Amino acid sequence: MADAPHEEGAPGREDAYMLVRLLEVFIGSPMAEARNFIRTVPDGRTFAELREEYPPGTKEFQYIDTVLAFWETMGSLIKHGLLNEELAFDTFLDAPPWPKMEAAAKSLRLERNNALELENLESMYRRAVEHIARRQLERETG
Repeated sequence: MADAPHEEGAPGREDAYMLVRLLEVFIGSPMAEARNFIRTVPDGRTFAELREEYPPGTKEFQYIDTVLAFWETMGSLIKHGLLNEELAFDTFLDAPPWPKMEAAAKSLRLERNNALELENLESMYRRAVEHIARRQLERETG
């Protein structure tokens, strides 16, 4: 399916199609269960604490992995221009769980000696915050 002509940076048909497919994943049963579980996890847990409380192989560990993988993927798609950022943040991708998972991500970076671990999740969150602030300013200034 080819994109209809549109302004540079403006979303087209392929962007809309991709976003609808991502929404299907986001609201689908496995991801919905994972998101609901993540809401129950206390903020500020390191990855080692999460792994101890929810060992690999458990349903809860899979939920954590699912949420992190989803948001890391969204951040990567946006970073590489494969998902229209404005469209994504204007619909449902404006709440990456970075504040809840920040301590876990940073501790995992240290544990794995990899400063890039979950960088796309962090970037997605920062971009979402900027998007929300920009939209609020636009609304206030008319």
